[in-house]
Amino acid sequence: MLEKKKLLTAAAGVALATGITAPVDAKVTLMADEPSGWSFSVDGNVNAFYVYSTGNDPMKGQATTTYGASRISGDDSTRVQTGLLPSKFGFGVSGPASNGVQLRGYFGLYPQIQNGNTKLGRGAQIDMREIYAAASGDFGELLFGRTLSLFQRNAIVQDMTLFGVGATGNNVGNGGTTLGRIGFGYVYPDFNASFRYTTPALGAASLSVGAYDPSRIRSTTGSAAALSDFNGTEQPRFEAELNIDLGQLGFEGSNIAISGIYQEAEANGGSGDVEAEGLHIGGTFVQGPMAFTGHYYDGECLGSTVQLDIDALSQDGQCRDFDGYYVQLTYNYGPGKVGASYGESNLDQAGDDSATAFSETKTQSMYTFGVYHNLAPEWLAVAEWSQAENEWYQYAAGEDDGESTILSVGMFYLW
Repeated sequence: MLEKKKLLTAAAGVALATGITAPVDAKVTLMADEPSGWSFSVDGNVNAFYVYSTGNDPMKGQATTTYGASRISGDDSTRVQTGLLPSKFGFGVSGPASNGVQLRGYFGLYPQIQNGNTKLGRGAQIDMREIYAAASGDFGELLFGRTLSLFQRNAIVQDMTLFGVGATGNNVGNGGTTLGRIGFGYVYPDFNASFRYTTPALGAASLSVGAYDPSRIRSTTGSAAALSDFNGTEQPRFEAELNIDLGQLGFEGSNIAISGIYQEAEANGGSGDVEAEGLHIGGTFVQGPMAFTGHYYDGECLGSTVQLDIDALSQDGQCRDFDGYYVQLTYNYGPGKVGASYGESNLDQAGDDSATAFSETKTQSMYTFGVYHNLAPEWLAVAEWSQAENEWYQYAAGEDDGESTILSVGMFYLW
């Protein structure tokens, strides 16, 4: 038997109160009425965007300073590509309940459509983002495997550019996804291996805690300076999230989330260690057709865009401080939404940063305006305009901020 059950927004395999209108995410369930209690489901999407970006490269022709990675396009370019969300094909299986425990498993393939700026590419990049199983019952849920991490996951799931493009990075040879607002208001939680426990409902709240495969903690890769690398990890990384569903208090579709992260890492040779830690708070408040979303984070050794293993440290192994936020307002007009958002991520110098020839990222900021329109329940059309800016420390004569304008139009088919 084939049963098609419509779901509310479930992005990257995580169903949360999002406060944004996304297309109705459909999951096709097989054997739904199977007497044995087993069921099998498939879900996924295909998306494609035409992306045109213009930018200035402030360092072109100067070569007086070595800069951190630019998260924006430095030249004019056109791409036909995947957006922030890769395409997806996922498989889910659920077994019969036994002794009050329900088991389920999931396996997700996440490919991109483009060949990385070459006609001769054979096959797009495939990202194995999700492989997990979960046991749930009166005790809550225990999940084990690989899925979206807890720290700042609400920030990315509630970001309207999740179904768009946002910032592109240097988008000439990019064979992966775009950045969306990653690094421009929050740090990417990424998909990681963990054991994660979620409590039963605590009134309107639930608490998730996880022990994660730990990461090395490093300074900026590709710098002219020596790489400061702390890769000794005797303990797991710990992450947690408290999610409060305000729908139970009369504000349907609204929530507040607080998340945290902590990890230690030891330097090569055992000469000292560092501690990465961070705190995030945010959520969405829905009132009629309007939804306001806001998220803020602060911490040490976090990284400016991805977490922990890029630009978390100074050359001499000192933790840099990071903070950022984004605010977003959307209006639901029935078959879709229009939205506007602004966000920025900031890095403070530490240790010997100001004494080296390497220039760290200072601020990454971006405005985005978007329209997300359902042409049909499973067919979404998207148009976005973004203005992004990169600022660095220690400019030399003739150098300036990097700026980029990104225009994109595209569509999703979701099942």
